[in-house]
Amino acid sequence: MIASSQQGNWPGPVTAQQRPLDPSPAALGELRRTDARTDAGEMRNRLAEDGYLFLPGYLDREEALGARRDVLDRMASQGWGQSGNEPGRTLAGGARPSLLSDLAKQSRPLQELLYGQRTTILYERLFGEAVRHFDYTWLRAVSPGRGTKPHMDSVFMNRGTPRLLTAWVPLGDINTVLGGLAILEGSHRLEDIKNNYGSRDVDTFCKNRPDAGKYARQETMTWDGALSSDPVSLREQLGLRWLTNDYRAGDLLTFSMHTAHIGLDNNADYLRLSCDIRYQSANEPVDPRWIGPDPSAHGSRSKVGVIC
Repeated sequence: MIASSQQGNWPGPVTAQQRPLDPSPAALGELRRTDARTDAGEMRNRLAEDGYLFLPGYLDREEALGARRDVLDRMASQGWGQSGNEPGRTLAGGARPSLLSDLAKQSRPLQELLYGQRTTILYERLFGEAVRHFDYTWLRAVSPGRGTKPHMDSVFMNRGTPRLLTAWVPLGDINTVLGGLAILEGSHRLEDIKNNYGSRDVDTFCKNRPDAGKYARQETMTWDGALSSDPVSLREQLGLRWLTNDYRAGDLLTFSMHTAHIGLDNNADYLRLSCDIRYQSANEPVDPRWIGPDPSAHGSRSKVGVIC
């Protein structure tokens, strides 16, 4: 059975890019909850209608917390503070990478949580056929401060099938102070943005420019992939709402490549841990940047020159 969306009761300011989001019901709301026992056809209809599905408790909470503990222990062994499961034990210190894909690959509990039977069954139901996932795992340890800018995932992974779904999985309980993920309601239906911004590729460069060689060798994205640097103004211009929630370990949020979203600011004093992964039909083309034993990701092997 599908539940309706609710009005949020926010414990304090919800911020993004260090700006408070308008807390009025016309500007900020809660994600619509979906019961995982819902008929598969009904779930697909809701995904097409809303651009996302929020499945509270779909994954096993104890398995999610076990994956968290394993990740924290591995982080501790690399100098990220003490091991254990208490949030205060994951205090950020110094300049550390926020994306830990190699560590994610080493953590068997995390791999089983993200790519085990529960997730495979979910995506087989949503696609109605056999599925596969990317080999690359986005494990994020977000320090206190700014979250991610508004973006659509299409600009980061559009060299395969467009029928690709993101799963965002909190590792631990994440309230709006710690700052989870927020969806821009109805953004997947913005055809002008999808056809222009949404069709760009963060790993292309202008090969007819004098400095083309520099971009061809670049080991990072050629631009940051942001739809906007200001989530407050973006929402006002489009007349849509930001939707978020207090998340718990075991929750799963899935959405399309053209569903705009942000990572809210981390206004706590400890790290926020989450993962995002991608599933698609096993019978359709796969973006080569994200598969194999050593995915090229946004490195120089992924750069493609185009005439500008």
